[in-house]
Amino acid sequence: AMDALGGRSQLMHVLDKAMERAQKSQRDRDSGQHGLFGVFDEPGTAASGKAEALPEVPEWEAHQRLAAEKEVLGFFISGHPLEKYQDKLLDFHVKDAAETLEMKNGTNKDELNFGGIIGGLKVMKSRKGELYAQCMLEDMSGRVEAVVFPEAYKRLSEKLKLDVPVLVKAAVRVEEGAAPKIIIGSITPLENANPTLPRSLRIRIPLETSTDVTIDALHSLCTERKGEAKVLFDLDRAHDFMVVMEAGGYNVRADRVFIQRVEELCGRGSVTVVS
Repeated sequence: AMDALGGRSQLMHVLDKAMERAQKSQRDRDSGQHGLFGVFDEPGTAASGKAEALPEVPEWEAHQRLAAEKEVLGFFISGHPLEKYQDKLLDFHVKDAAETLEMKNGTNKDELNFGGIIGGLKVMKSRKGELYAQCMLEDMSGRVEAVVFPEAYKRLSEKLKLDVPVLVKAAVRVEEGAAPKIIIGSITPLENANPTLPRSLRIRIPLETSTDVTIDALHSLCTERKGEAKVLFDLDRAHDFMVVMEAGGYNVRADRVFIQRVEELCGRGSVTVVS
């Protein structure tokens, strides 16, 4: 709601100046020093009757705006840092905090992927005098407690201080009478994390239900989502025949978004990962 007053960068740019003026005005009132016509001014208005224009300064980037919200309020209001990575998180098959907290059994070392923001970092010493860490990993569904044991802490101490969305490989530990927690083995900034995508796909096109609109939409999708994966097209008429075509120039980025959009056009299960 306060954004209606101006851009946040503009307001922060003039905040100190505004506070100085307010303090001076208060001191003048307390000492009885008013401008010649100050007594006739309406409360809260400047003697000139005009509000000073805000300076023309660049607006904050989304990550800066969200970081400021978290610092001041303790939570995000206008968005979440993970929003821009939703497609990538799907490709990594991450488990979110809400799912993790429902788990009844633990997992093996570094078996699962998690995405989130690290916070509440506490560094402690073990009985052997080795450093280890406890923290929280927060995503859009909630928060889960995390532990970094001494061996991993030696490698990850600097990455634990990152204030950007990260991809975490971890195991889940489930103990009786306590909420599940994750045991972190590796941390990678999500911006730098690249999932391993399929190198080859087969797309089944059912001739009974496909139309010219379907084919045009599929062509547009393949053109839009260019990448390295080869594509084979299975032109299929059920109980009659199937023709396999490999069309040149149709290499695609075979991520979750591409597969989902193909299945919207050609039906569920129409995409098969070859390799």
